[in-house]
Amino acid sequence: MLLTLVALALASSCTRNGVNATGDDASSQYPISLTSVKMSDTATFKRSNGAVCMELVDVSVTYPKFFRDEASTAKLQKLFTRFVLEGNDSLSIDDALKAFTLATLNSNSLDSTDVNEYAEAEGAVSDKIIITINITTAFHQHDILTLCKEETVKKDEVSSKTHKYYNIDLKNIAPIDLGMFRNDAFNAVCQALKSQLMLQNKVTTSDELNDLGYFNIDNLSLTTNFCFGEKGVTWSFLPQELAADANLEPKITLDYDTLKQWASDKSVLKRF
Repeated sequence: MLLTLVALALASSCTRNGVNATGDDASSQYPISLTSVKMSDTATFKRSNGAVCMELVDVSVTYPKFFRDEASTAKLQKLFTRFVLEGNDSLSIDDALKAFTLATLNSNSLDSTDVNEYAEAEGAVSDKIIITINITTAFHQHDILTLCKEETVKKDEVSSKTHKYYNIDLKNIAPIDLGMFRNDAFNAVCQALKSQLMLQNKVTTSDELNDLGYFNIDNLSLTTNFCFGEKGVTWSFLPQELAADANLEPKITLDYDTLKQWASDKSVLKRF
């Protein structure tokens, strides 16, 4: 395995939705400086049938370089490491990224029962697995930072792509979860999501959604895989969570006026 740091690019200005923002922006009180780093790793292994496979992982990550002051920066970076990179927050960002890349290389897209030897396999490479992960800023307003992890896996000329979202409350430097809703409102939000999905697909019943391939609509539940936008909150469901199509990620958006009726006392929804 060879772990390499490909590039490091600093963003010297503050970023909001991909454009510059200032501390005077009423929609985002606290500006933030971001930096991007890329890392790659490769490995070869033998399958149980003797075939030699090469796995390549390319990771590109945008993370907070500076926020408010030294203490806030450290706290936000620790949260990023724990929440987004799913690592030990005692690690530096660089070390956490190395661990994240290595973990991706060791576990993603491989069937352990089909791996005979995960080492320097000899012989000609018969196939490749290419994993590309991009973590980018999807939203930055109202002291909310949303990061999107897009993961693409290409195997045997077939590609799959998924998106996972991470929302951070910059005022409190904490993850934003379903606590933004009252506990007694979860069922109402779920029902609103189902109704909106029907509206998007121009149908009126769950059976009609089933006919369109939404096989699991009756089990639709609130998840933390959502992102904030200009007009509302969008829930993204991974392939085959709701729909039979292995390449379809259904997205359902509810506007802020609708959502605020279910907001908890200190909900970030009240900022919109």
